[in-house]
Amino acid sequence: VSSPLSSARSGRRTAAAPVGGRRAAREAAARHARRGRPAPGTPRHGRDRRRHRLLSKVGTGALGLVLFAGTGGALAYSDIQGNVDRQDISALLGDRPTGGAEAAPIDAKAGKALNLLVLGSDSRAGANDDHSGVDGMRADTTMIVHVSADRSRVEVVSIPRDALVDIPSCRLPNGTETRAANGAMFNSAFSIGGQTGDVGAAAACTIRTVENLTGVFIDDFVVVDFAGFISVVDALGGVPMNVDQNINDRQADLYLTAGCQVLDGHNALGFARVRKSVGDGSDISRIGRQQELVAAIAREALGKNLLTDLPALYQFLDAATSTLTTGPEVGQIPVLAGLANSLRGIDPASIAFATMPFDWAGARVRPAAEAADLWDALAADLAIEGTLSGTGEAPVPATPSSPADEGTETPSAPADDGAVSAAPEPTTPACTR
Repeated sequence: VSSPLSSARSGRRTAAAPVGGRRAAREAAARHARRGRPAPGTPRHGRDRRRHRLLSKVGTGALGLVLFAGTGGALAYSDIQGNVDRQDISALLGDRPTGGAEAAPIDAKAGKALNLLVLGSDSRAGANDDHSGVDGMRADTTMIVHVSADRSRVEVVSIPRDALVDIPSCRLPNGTETRAANGAMFNSAFSIGGQTGDVGAAAACTIRTVENLTGVFIDDFVVVDFAGFISVVDALGGVPMNVDQNINDRQADLYLTAGCQVLDGHNALGFARVRKSVGDGSDISRIGRQQELVAAIAREALGKNLLTDLPALYQFLDAATSTLTTGPEVGQIPVLAGLANSLRGIDPASIAFATMPFDWAGARVRPAAEAADLWDALAADLAIEGTLSGTGEAPVPATPSSPADEGTETPSAPADDGAVSAAPEPTTPACTR
């Protein structure tokens, strides 16, 4: 699959077959291939392309074999290989001896800190038509998910969609480049990159904008649309949430009464999207609710031992990833399973949430000077301690020898000008089933 940043390949006519018909041509080619030489009349560029394709197939096959053997991902690969005729004969086998334990998935990026860009897209396409309204691609939720190299902690940093930032020029799939825009709304980067309808290009432009803003290298991306988010929550069997007020919002199609309840995928999506009828109606207050919801999803996954139950993990990933758009690596089921397995022992208290420190600029916001300390901490794989605030105390990166969960303050709701909080306790007390 070509990258959204790759230029389109030009079509070329194939060389004419030698006299004697196609069979003779194939036999001649086979004879010369055995001798290590191309058949006569084969153009050089044609030989190179076939050699490239062969190496590509060999490399892909070798990679697949290594991942299959190393991660115990037979189930995932059989699901992906739609050409295989699979037959479940378990009901015909009766009582059987106990089989060996399935091998734990391997974290392909073990020992390396990871920065994943998670984008919540409300593109009005495909399954998302159920939530009709505005055409085009938009990303109203952007989170940098930083996973420490030792897999002992995770930091999730939200970037306000209304932040005024510089958007660099972005390359589109058709080979053209967009104009750079200074002081533009952050979420317009997704729209600019996605103007041809390509989600990958939209993500690429957003990544360029994030890296330009933060100086933090983004390893990969995940785009979750409406249908994908619903699938993730439903695959968990819903998430318990303590809703702190009655909600009746037609635009978000959300009607909830205050109190503890289990939100299914549809209502969880509405809870993540609702804005004008809840709190102060700002995007900043919505970020706080989105972080609470993500924290609840993490607690639910850890509480179900999903990261240690391999069959359940593969089943969850199979359902949850059916409508996701990802980069070339994180989109592979064995890679996802390996990363999830490496995080199986993480303490929920070591999952911290932060909002980029900012200063108000009318109805918009601008990155505050203190934001630079946050980006430096992420780039250096340092835990974040202290309060992040556009007008208050700057974050204090933990020393490399400090335990990951030391110095964490009592969890609190994100402040209006940027804050950091731990995951276990959202603004309202957490609910359990």
